[in-house]
Amino acid sequence: MDLGDALRGVQLKAYVHSQGRDQPAQQHLQAVRRELPALVPSGMKVLASGAGQSLPVVPWIAVLDSNVTTTAQEGLYIVYLYRQDLSRVYLSMNQGATQHQRNAGEAGLTGVAQDRAALAELRAETALLRKHLSDEALAGLTAAIALGAPRNRFLPCGYEEGNIAAVEYDPAQLPDEDTLQADLNRFLTLYAMCVEIKQEILATDPGLIKTTAGSEKAKPKFKPKPPAFRPKTPAEYRAQMKSYVQDRKPRHEALLNDFAKQAKAAGMVPANNAHPCDLTVTDDANHWLVEVKTVGSNAEHAVREAIGQLFSYRHFCYRENTRPDPSLVALFSEPVGDALVALIVSLGIEAVWRQGAEWCGRTPVGARSLLAAATPSTAPAPAA
Repeated sequence: MDLGDALRGVQLKAYVHSQGRDQPAQQHLQAVRRELPALVPSGMKVLASGAGQSLPVVPWIAVLDSNVTTTAQEGLYIVYLYRQDLSRVYLSMNQGATQHQRNAGEAGLTGVAQDRAALAELRAETALLRKHLSDEALAGLTAAIALGAPRNRFLPCGYEEGNIAAVEYDPAQLPDEDTLQADLNRFLTLYAMCVEIKQEILATDPGLIKTTAGSEKAKPKFKPKPPAFRPKTPAEYRAQMKSYVQDRKPRHEALLNDFAKQAKAAGMVPANNAHPCDLTVTDDANHWLVEVKTVGSNAEHAVREAIGQLFSYRHFCYRENTRPDPSLVALFSEPVGDALVALIVSLGIEAVWRQGAEWCGRTPVGARSLLAAATPSTAPAPAA
């Protein structure tokens, strides 16, 4: 089964929510759930509507990052949503509506008032996430979807309000398979952007968003990626987010690659595949999280960014996933000054910087120094 077969089948087999699980369209959706995982990246999960007590008015096929959520009720996910009359299917970057309904219930609301409050909260969160995506990331995508369901049906309304961006298809005249796959790949990239944006907002503006970056149900199933280090191109690239633009320039990648090479030569395991973290380094007994910064005209700006990102990544990538705290390291392209080094160390972060051809640094009292471990032939980095 390819994507085209999966999407066409729901309409060809004439899904009707009142006809029950034995209908051909619902059996097709269950086959999609079994077979479609072969077409999505490893670690992604495919769900299809119909697992609940009753069939939904609007059928759907969802693709979820299992480290973000394992359910379509909460968290961020990609979903193919059909209009009730099956005349259209949308590939949508969406989010769980049920968790917003749950928030409203916890605030003491019930019935229609609960649904209205949940939809308003969902609408505000969607607008906030879309605001932080660049024009390039949203180019050619629609901000509104219309599922044609009765307005008293909460979930279809929630899907409409939760849509961050979408592509619309006619299931009777779908694009070719290469186009469908390219669209899905684009949305997988958009998915990663939205997760990172939500984490940043939660870290920097608490209270703006009422839901977590991921699903509570996903946390016990967290499985970290095997560490890997892949030297990146010195060519510049840019993460496409309006108010959180990251320029990865040759100096940044060269600095990261040089330090990782030295750590590897010392028998340690460097990795740069734990997005959004710059670098992790592991030995037999220790695990360090490293934020790499090139220092421009304002060293204080680089230091503030490093501190904020290290604390943010420790919270969202480790603590929220019930992983032990890493040791924190801020790695700079040049000296940042004694006062700023003292600030960094006072927060329990090791400061490392390049000075000519040498690595220098200071380590918090009682902490195991990454610099000393990675350069065993030199004297240990001085403690604060």
